[in-house]
Amino acid sequence: MMLLSVITFAACSSDDDDDNNSTTITETELIGTWDMTQVTVNGKSAPLNGTAYITFSSDKTYHIVFMDYDYEGTWKLDGNTITGVTPDPVVETMRVTSMSGKNVHITYSNSDGRKMEIDCTKR
Repeated sequence: MMLLSVITFAACSSDDDDDNNSTTITETELIGTWDMTQVTVNGKSAPLNGTAYITFSSDKTYHIVFMDYDYEGTWKLDGNTITGVTPDPVVETMRVTSMSGKNVHITYSNSDGRKMEIDCTKR
């Protein structure tokens, strides 16, 4: 589960810079399945060797599948920031820093100190 959290959603080196980000995403835009197309950790692209996606549901749950990892949690949206909580509990912060059509760039961090960046495309 922890490895999945590490590789699943993105975070950048300076989350504070995103507080002024004008990108917003609505719940309607968020709900659905997002395929991860690129994951970057410490400035290096991590290989996506297999299935990698996240599904946000209207009942405020999310489901992440990344290669052999599979977990769920609950989410809330505030502007461009999605906060997820897994049963462990691990708190995941996902900021949509850019959005173009069905493509988003997300910075990710979690309560275990993991950070990465993720590009996703909505199915």
